[in-house]
Amino acid sequence: MHHVHHVHQSGADAQSLERCVSVVEEVIRLGKDEPALYAGEAFQSAWQCISENSPEQRFRLRVKIKQYKPTGIPLNEIDRFGSRGDGDEALCTADALVALATRTGELFFDETTRDGFVDVGIETMKVRSTRFTEWLSYHYFHESGRSSASDSALKQACGTLSGICQHEGKPERVFLRAGRHAKSGGYYLHGIGEKWRVAEVTGRGWRLLDAAPVKFWKSGSVAPFPEPVRGGDIGRLWELVNIPEEERLLVLAWILEAWRPDTPFPALELCGVQGSAKSNTEKRIRSLVDASSAPLRAAPKTVEDAFVAAANNWVVALDNVSHLTPGLQDAFCIMATDGAYAGRTLFTNSDETVITIKRPVLLSGINNIVTAQDLISRTVHIELPVIAGRRRLESELDAAFNKAWPEIFGGLLDLFVGTLAMLPKTELPADALRMADFNHLGEAMAQSLGYGPRVFTALYQGNYQESIQRAMESSPVALAVAQMADESPYERVFDGTYKELLEKLLPFRTDSEGWPKSEKGLANALKRQIPALQEVGVILIPETGAKQSKKGRRITIRKSERGEHSEHGNARKAAGKKIEPAAGGFVEHDGGPF
Repeated sequence: MHHVHHVHQSGADAQSLERCVSVVEEVIRLGKDEPALYAGEAFQSAWQCISENSPEQRFRLRVKIKQYKPTGIPLNEIDRFGSRGDGDEALCTADALVALATRTGELFFDETTRDGFVDVGIETMKVRSTRFTEWLSYHYFHESGRSSASDSALKQACGTLSGICQHEGKPERVFLRAGRHAKSGGYYLHGIGEKWRVAEVTGRGWRLLDAAPVKFWKSGSVAPFPEPVRGGDIGRLWELVNIPEEERLLVLAWILEAWRPDTPFPALELCGVQGSAKSNTEKRIRSLVDASSAPLRAAPKTVEDAFVAAANNWVVALDNVSHLTPGLQDAFCIMATDGAYAGRTLFTNSDETVITIKRPVLLSGINNIVTAQDLISRTVHIELPVIAGRRRLESELDAAFNKAWPEIFGGLLDLFVGTLAMLPKTELPADALRMADFNHLGEAMAQSLGYGPRVFTALYQGNYQESIQRAMESSPVALAVAQMADESPYERVFDGTYKELLEKLLPFRTDSEGWPKSEKGLANALKRQIPALQEVGVILIPETGAKQSKKGRRITIRKSERGEHSEHGNARKAAGKKIEPAAGGFVEHDGGPF
């Protein structure tokens, strides 16, 4: 233990911090019989290093010290033994900050993410957030006679408060922007108007509340919604976004589904060439779901960056994306269905930091961004047309949207009410796609607007089929297999080894780039394309199990009788007409251009 004072420094590395933790744990083990160890230089140096570099470890060890400390020695005296010089002042300030927070607010933790939170009045703040740090610093300034707290003291206080939340607080469910109350079944949207009120939405109607029965917290970039207008007009939205008329039901369903935190979220992909208003359309749609001071962002460089962004935004909106790595596409699949990201905790060798997240994802780009089959099955793809005629100024569009926003928002809330009322009466189609909750909500929404059964389902299935076709176009192997099957007069197209298949596919090769150079490469490429080929009626049956012939692994390819979704064309045609409420029913008429 006498070597520990040599490692004391600000910003200690993980190995030094680990040695300091070992020293403190050794003092805890021996200190009940040898109290003087707490006043020794080894303990003081190690305790100060931990206090400055790892508030989480300090709190964990402090709990153990309290449990095993020698009888008759106050815990605050041991705290003083474990700090020197400037540390005394920082620890005293940190203790005052902790006392201020525990006296003023109620500490608890989120049952899903296990993040620490504090309730102050009607506002809920995350302990490890800039908003709470600023609140704590401001109130300490006034309570201490206009003295400011140092960054070190604030860091120590927040680390201690986080530990108190975990060990002494009760578990709660905390939402960001959209929430649901389990008992009432109502949905809640947080942050409406200057007072940050909450909209409560059920199948019976919607109303604005000063406080919700569920807890919400605000991130640093969140912005308020406008006050919604009752009996609003969703039709005004289509004057300000470039969504093709036949795809508007899909976009409306995506917006409503993004307000339901209890169901999986499909991603929304907006693609179009220059001049199709991708960014403006994406920005307006994002504002309707989750208003933000920074609505659009560039694609993250790493999976960790994507999860950190998702942890602080209800909607992950990425603009002008040219390419998504396989890792990022997997990450967005995880976000759709409530997954988690785990990484090594800073300044530790073995601890993990886990980010549990489920978020709606909104993407825009020129080319098809989503290419992984797993993500395709969770994505609604919209192709934006080029806008003809005079282009409107950005300032003009912003002003027009801000003016129409309250009416559009009110219309969306009315639509949400009608959809929730129709949902229990609507059957999930037997042939629903992977995102069954979205399919179910879309059917209920379409029928609440006056459309017939299965109109939305056929539209959604057709959208998925087209996405599969686009993804296949980027795979020369998949195109070759599909063409070979199409030209084969037999149901069983091929039965042999991957090496034999690679040779047989050569006449159908249209692009050498991305073409596999070995049977192993062919096997890997086909494995990724099995779902896409199956959708177009080509069934791949790879040989499974450890048994393998001397010539290599075998694969069977056959054709199925699967046909096209005949309803898709009629659904697109039906969805391309506007439906408006009228006395005694609905009036249908052709919609005009964007």
